[in-house]
Amino acid sequence: MRRDTRSALLDVAQERFAIDGFAGTSVRDLATAVGIKESSVYNHFSSKQAVLDAVLARIDERLMAVARRFGVPLGDPQNAVPVYEMITLEQLGAAAAGFLDVWLHDPGIVAARRVLTLEQYRTPEAARLLRELTVERPLAFQAAVFAELIRKGKFRPADPEALALAFWGPILAILVAAEEPGREPEAQRLLDLHLEHFRRTHSVGAGRARGRRRP
Repeated sequence: MRRDTRSALLDVAQERFAIDGFAGTSVRDLATAVGIKESSVYNHFSSKQAVLDAVLARIDERLMAVARRFGVPLGDPQNAVPVYEMITLEQLGAAAAGFLDVWLHDPGIVAARRVLTLEQYRTPEAARLLRELTVERPLAFQAAVFAELIRKGKFRPADPEALALAFWGPILAILVAAEEPGREPEAQRLLDLHLEHFRRTHSVGAGRARGRRRP
């Protein structure tokens, strides 16, 4: 029962923090939503800040699980290299489409993104986690993967960090733009275009990108 109450508090906290922010949500609000006394919250968390810290930790786990679900284990580049070696352009596009759908429509992920966005200016931990999840981890992971693919002769020689920036930068921009209502189809089109161009430009055996026509 204790574990269920703690999980329920985290569920409610993530939802309320995403709507009203940390400052706009009280411990009493959380207790009322779960159906317990305000004092009972402290059986599970020492403070409201401790609730937020636990919410952020769970967001981290949730987003990492989503990455693993679509074949991108961000913490282990070595395990990802065989996936990148064998994946077809169609499979890569399907994975990107699935990730885009989860990013935009999964209630837990949407709430998680909102919490991080709202709290990044107040809570250093939220700012750090948002930066890590959207910039630092993906870039470090992709750079390590591309370095190994280049070493194995699967990718053409290039600077792995520059490749990571060229790969992830447009994806992040597309994900952010896709949050605007009605932009999802265009976001999917741009994702497909980006992935195909990147694969054809850098992957050995995928065929060189078509040259520009002369005017």
